[in-house]
Amino acid sequence: MSESFVLGIGILLVCFTLSTFVLTRIQTDIFPEEYEFKLDPFWYLLGLFLLGAVSSYYLQPALSDAVQTYTVWTFVLPIVFAALIYFCYLLDVAWVTTLVSYFLALGICFMKPDDFILFPEYLSPWQDKLVVALLILLVSKGLGLLNGSGGIASSQFVAVMITAFLLAYFGVLPQILGTVSLAYLGIMLAFTFLSWPPEKIMISNGAFSALGFILACFMLDASVEFSDASMFIAAAYLFTELGCAFYNRFLLQQRRDYLFMNTSYYRLMELGAPEKAIAFSIAKILLVNILLALFQIAAYERLALPIFTVAFNLWLLSILSGDTKPEELLSFSRWGKNAIKGVFAKNKSAHTHPSQEETTLEPEDAVEQEKLENKTTTKKRKPRKKKTLTK
Repeated sequence: MSESFVLGIGILLVCFTLSTFVLTRIQTDIFPEEYEFKLDPFWYLLGLFLLGAVSSYYLQPALSDAVQTYTVWTFVLPIVFAALIYFCYLLDVAWVTTLVSYFLALGICFMKPDDFILFPEYLSPWQDKLVVALLILLVSKGLGLLNGSGGIASSQFVAVMITAFLLAYFGVLPQILGTVSLAYLGIMLAFTFLSWPPEKIMISNGAFSALGFILACFMLDASVEFSDASMFIAAAYLFTELGCAFYNRFLLQQRRDYLFMNTSYYRLMELGAPEKAIAFSIAKILLVNILLALFQIAAYERLALPIFTVAFNLWLLSILSGDTKPEELLSFSRWGKNAIKGVFAKNKSAHTHPSQEETTLEPEDAVEQEKLENKTTTKKRKPRKKKTLTK
């Protein structure tokens, strides 16, 4: 693993540097009025993904630990299909885009080994492929759903790639998946830094849905290697936001122009929470999901920890929805400071006499007290002038 690890770190640095150089050279507005092919950042990202996947495959020193035989088309074909999906989004026909995305997902599923069944306890092989294709479509649409605020969708992509690399590092996934994940990680890290609030570059929801197709196909490759539960945990925030959006839209009948307006992070923005604070809070949730995905390695139960992760994400999102300052609510340092202050306050109250306790004024009383002090200072007697005698 050491040789592959060094190779992967090198590919990560090269992809990050090259992506930063290419994306910062695109001279376009964040929200351009007219579409121009040569100024669309998505095509540059797609070219970088293709370059990273091909170089990772041909530079990989050994594939002996792979459970299945990987070819270069395993990684190139999802990128080509993502280009077709984005072209359908440019046509601005929703049902055509959804139909094409689902059939392309079916094609990816039927190219997997015949003995691969994600839900063998409940479904037959052909039923399983239909359901897996639907999951690919949900991940694709879900990543586009997270594009309502800068940095959130790309952070979810980064979280899955970090999880895949760590699983490959511990020997759970093949080395080739770890190397490819580092290449994708370098590209998306560069884009995350540029799209972090305040945004310097943005792509459309359709572009992120196309990138979501690449992400879903990568997660499917990891699921073939018996890491489906860890991949689901790494993307638990995406599925949680999908559930929140569908719940608000169809069960609560909250009709809005776009589906992403029913997500929890967009509701926080409407309440006046800073966009950067929301992005930092979501990043903390994704970090917790990465740690839980690593715990899944030692878990015997396949469904318990993923269900717990979704419930935990819902709880954290409910905390964020309770206030307009998520950077304070999910600040671990603030929790520690408050705990220390509480301990000192208890010790102080235990060692002081009730008569020595300071009385605290309400805000209104404090204002009145300040006014009285101002009046008393202005009404002080002026010193008398000395009389001078004149002859």
